[in-house]
Amino acid sequence: MANIHPDLSPKGQPQGAIVDFIYQILNSIETICEQLDADGTVNDTDYEANCYTDIFTVRVTDQKGNYLPPASSGEYNITPGGLDEGALIEFMYQVHDSLETLTEQLDADSGVTDTTYEALCYTAIMLHDVENKKGEKLGNGNNFIFRPGAGLNSKEFVEWAYNVINAIETLTEQLDADGTVTDTDYEANGFTATMLTKVENAAGNVLGN
Repeated sequence: MANIHPDLSPKGQPQGAIVDFIYQILNSIETICEQLDADGTVNDTDYEANCYTDIFTVRVTDQKGNYLPPASSGEYNITPGGLDEGALIEFMYQVHDSLETLTEQLDADSGVTDTTYEALCYTAIMLHDVENKKGEKLGNGNNFIFRPGAGLNSKEFVEWAYNVINAIETLTEQLDADGTVTDTDYEANGFTATMLTKVENAAGNVLGN
């Protein structure tokens, strides 16, 4: 572990590293959805529409000037020079919404063998609750809730960030191993090439690339 230098950890969360990390989440989810839509044996071709385009309204610009999504409501914009707490919590809620929608759609897709995506890649991993500005709540409850106006708990945010990486890696590995999904490079494309931030949780475990 001595040669691993996490970008986000309980000891520190630089604003630029947080912004790059949340940009990478968008990039990863978009990449996975686009690949599913193009996969020859996956029946549905509206993963990107349902699980990415229809959900994410917070535009994120990383430290290199890359931004996602390409279209935005303009209500929230996160940049390296402007990390608003309300925008971040809204984004976190949208990540939960996206991952839950994506895994539920995979479980219902008749072109996909496994029906445990939601159970294994969302319910078992995304253990925080997040409440959006409308008072709607998503998550699987570890007795900590992110909500607007409550202040961002930096320790719990790092745990949440670690869980997101874990969820995306678990999802892409399961897709690669799924018996009827044609492509076997979801992890390579949607995790290894996109999740470039290392996150260390409170237990000292590190995930990321």
